Amino acid sequence: MSTNLLQSWLRLPNGERHELNGTCSIGRAPDNSIPVADSEVSRRHAIIQSQGEREFWLVDLGSANGTYVNGRRISQSVCLHNGDLIRIAGNELEFSSDILSAMHPVGQQAMASTMIHIRQAQCWLMVADIIGSTQLSQTLPGAQFPRMTGSWFKNCRQIIDECGGHMSKYLGDGFFCYWDDTADSAIQVRQAVAKLHAAQLGANPPFRVVLHFGAAMLGTVPTMNELNLHGPEINFVFRVEKVAATQKQNILFTEAAVKHLVAEQEVQLVCECSVDGFSSPYKFYTPSH
Repeated sequence: MSTNLLQSWLRLPNGERHELNGTCSIGRAPDNSIPVADSEVSRRHAIIQSQGEREFWLVDLGSANGTYVNGRRISQSVCLHNGDLIRIAGNELEFSSDILSAMHPVGQQAMASTMIHIRQAQCWLMVADIIGSTQLSQTLPGAQFPRMTGSWFKNCRQIIDECGGHMSKYLGDGFFCYWDDTADSAIQVRQAVAKLHAAQLGANPPFRVVLHFGAAMLGTVPTMNELNLHGPEINFVFRVEKVAATQKQNILFTEAAVKHLVAEQEVQLVCECSVDGFSSPYKFYTPSH
């Protein structure tokens, strides 16, 4: 384990320092992590989410006036770097991160609470991404693309949260989320897929969804308050997303997902093919209705 700790924080417009751990919401509503009393700031304007031990990603939530990093309006989720300046309306926040040696007195006090706890669990694994995001960004006028993608992130996160899932990573033009395998998880996953499919029918923007079921290593750092997933099944579901793109399928299930959903009568076979980096061919399905 590393003997150094990463500290990350935002320098607020009033000079105060806001420590970052887990997810930080920014907006006009008073229940945000950082409430901003400004009429040009949306109620739910943006979020900053920790990913792993050393990354924080900024996501605009379809705000009317946008979120800017170093003077440029963001159209997708972006990874923050030390010294980045975030502007929301007339409010500027500086993102900072620093390596704190475990030999430092503060580091020694924090070390006990930063021990990583790892467990293995069966999980539902889902990847979603916007189709043709590069082309959309080049063809849509003005602020339409960042508002569209921001609203998509916001709506998808709301669906995942309402259906008991956990948003794990933002990926530029997509996201990765998961459910622990519990007594209710299959129902929750079904609900999420149905709601995401309904959102797909609006095609604004068009996006695809991939669902898999498999084992994952879940590591948590208590001070970060977020889980990080690892393992070959995680790599597998991201490779399956490429299969979905090749097969031009907006919803694609692995065979393992179909079996655990007990959905054999509700799907049709799309293809049986190999997956880059994994041996033997796999079967993939899409809903039959």
